[in-house]
Amino acid sequence: MEKDSVEQIVKDHIVKEFLYDRPATVLDSRFPLVQEGVVDSLGIFRLIGFIENTFGIPVAPEDVVVENFATVDAITSFITGKLSAQSRRG
Repeated sequence: MEKDSVEQIVKDHIVKEFLYDRPATVLDSRFPLVQEGVVDSLGIFRLIGFIENTFGIPVAPEDVVVENFATVDAITSFITGKLSAQSRRG
């Protein structure tokens, strides 16, 4: 799956699930989701469920760090890295 496709899927999910009450918020790839309070600790776990269900990749406990969920760009890089690793393994 292309990075741009992954990014758009992630953005759409965040807007629908986390920004529904903030219509004026412009979500770009580097918007600080955690720092701005859009995604909190519970939100990270909701994102993990979304990632696992949507992209079919497991999120290991050691992957659950703020850096992987801080921005759309970070989430996209995390997902594409996992997808790439899966495809190399076969």
